[in-house]
Amino acid sequence: MAADELNTATADGMDHQDRLARLPDDIIANILRRVPPCWLAASRCVCRAWRDAVDGHGVLRADLLPLSLAGLFLHFRQHKFPEYLARPSSMAGARAITGDLSFLPSASPHCGYIWQEDCTDWYYYDIDGHCNGLLLLTGDYVVNPATRRWYKLPTCPPEHVRKGVVYDQHLVYDPMLSPYYEVFSIPTLDYLEKVDPSMEECEWPPSVCKMHVFSSDSGCWEEKDFLREGDAAGTIAEMYYSDLKSIYFRGALYVHCGGNFLMR
Repeated sequence: MAADELNTATADGMDHQDRLARLPDDIIANILRRVPPCWLAASRCVCRAWRDAVDGHGVLRADLLPLSLAGLFLHFRQHKFPEYLARPSSMAGARAITGDLSFLPSASPHCGYIWQEDCTDWYYYDIDGHCNGLLLLTGDYVVNPATRRWYKLPTCPPEHVRKGVVYDQHLVYDPMLSPYYEVFSIPTLDYLEKVDPSMEECEWPPSVCKMHVFSSDSGCWEEKDFLREGDAAGTIAEMYYSDLKSIYFRGALYVHCGGNFLMR
């Protein structure tokens, strides 16, 4: 590129930045708030006007930026509360996160081990599920151990009760998409009670799977129908009970069910 072409291109770029800088802050902010969080963070580096608009209008939320693994929760069988394991370097300059959940309501807050005689509520602090920094406990608590804030889920409405069918709860939280979390109540087969013999040849999962879903946005449970795509995994007689294991990945909840099939 010739020197005069380079100078012209540079001048055009500076003139473009000047025009952007002359736009009112509220217009810039209204445009940039439509940009995904990662790109919005990068947009702060374009020019001072964009940075001021983003910061001045609170457009960029730090909790919506990509998350990194800071540590692991490990729950020993004989301990009432879990332990939090993290590399010391990952805790530098950050508020200390621990597995001590004693800030939750407890009938025996002084107890730390289940063998202690008056430790009557240890079962409620088992970690049933987790998703992007939130914990779902057996006692229907959703907990953010970083902020030490918690929420007690309301009682889930009675499910369509069928002999031999129980419901497990699974947590979904994606701060890249929404500040709200959801809890899905998903049916599975009960290992304590067999289904009615007349149901043994029924397909599993059913073609219409009814679940209750809790949203922290609305603060209530809502019944929803999920339609099965494709064939059933088998009949109820061919299935067996298993604790449902789930993971949230790229906008979908994957649940590993008894009978070695995966439900999305």
